[in-house]
Amino acid sequence: MSFERLTSVVRVISFYFTALMLMLVVGGILQVELGLVGIPIYQVLIYLLLPILFVRTVERKPIKPFLRLNMLTFKGVAKAVLLGVTCWFMVQQLSTALILLLHQFDGEMIQPYDFLMDAPVWLLAIVGMLIPAIVEEVSFRGYVLGALRPLGPVAAVVATGLLFGMLHMSLVRLIPLSLLGMVWAYVVQRTNSILPGMIMHFVNNGIALGLTVLLSNQVNAADLSVTESIPALGMWLMIGLYGSMAVGAGIGAFFLARSFSPADLAHPAEALAAEEALQQKPDTELLLEQAVELPPEYRAMSQELALLRERRRRWLVTGGVLAGLGTLLVYGFAVYQELSVVFG
Repeated sequence: MSFERLTSVVRVISFYFTALMLMLVVGGILQVELGLVGIPIYQVLIYLLLPILFVRTVERKPIKPFLRLNMLTFKGVAKAVLLGVTCWFMVQQLSTALILLLHQFDGEMIQPYDFLMDAPVWLLAIVGMLIPAIVEEVSFRGYVLGALRPLGPVAAVVATGLLFGMLHMSLVRLIPLSLLGMVWAYVVQRTNSILPGMIMHFVNNGIALGLTVLLSNQVNAADLSVTESIPALGMWLMIGLYGSMAVGAGIGAFFLARSFSPADLAHPAEALAAEEALQQKPDTELLLEQAVELPPEYRAMSQELALLRERRRRWLVTGGVLAGLGTLLVYGFAVYQELSVVFG
């Protein structure tokens, strides 16, 4: 792996581990002390201010082009809303298939956000819709996707989606949320604007929370007592049906996502120029690449820079491995607790 790619991976792992620890410690304290009001506070502190801090101090890049803060046309906004609805339907069908599959193995899906249902509607909208749609997009489709540019478009989208899925500390919900994160990252990458991600995130959470509030006194999506009388074959057919609908919606979402392009930006030329300026290499990297063309005295300097760079690479690998292991340990503990409840 090249030094540039290694650096980008380590920076993202460090950011992710830092955000995770702050969420568990600071977020936990604020939620205990302030209740639901503490949730939007730690969301802003961690998922908005932290990525901005990393962009300015770690990446040392201008905030607007790095986070892709570019405006959309009306057509771009409309397509983002439509894709948001399509993605919600895809995830809903896939989640239903997974719930039924768990039931086949005597598992019972848990509802991690039941405590939000007692909140006023306005607070629920802020905590569950508005703020996550902004701050989580700044963190993932903004900083993480931006920092992983050196990996290439495909790897950056896949990695961003997986990290987004893991953030929710659930193995059962990992696949649906990771797919969701990948689609959003793909659209943000194609448009070079973070706004489609924010719009789709808001639409997805809005539909999910709205239906939960409206139907909370009528039906529980995880209550499968009504399926007890359905034969095993019928259950497997239902799982296949919901899975097929999820696949169909996913195909539709993919082609709709491919329809996005820089033409959906309000100022595409300005965004392109900013992106090209962002990709320019630092002077030290250009010096190393051109070392063979330099006089002897400058070649010695470039060799010293290369040695320092190799030492830095070793430190980066060590730090990245430690942060990665810490993240996996936290995620593994959360998954263990989840499965203990699901199959308990």
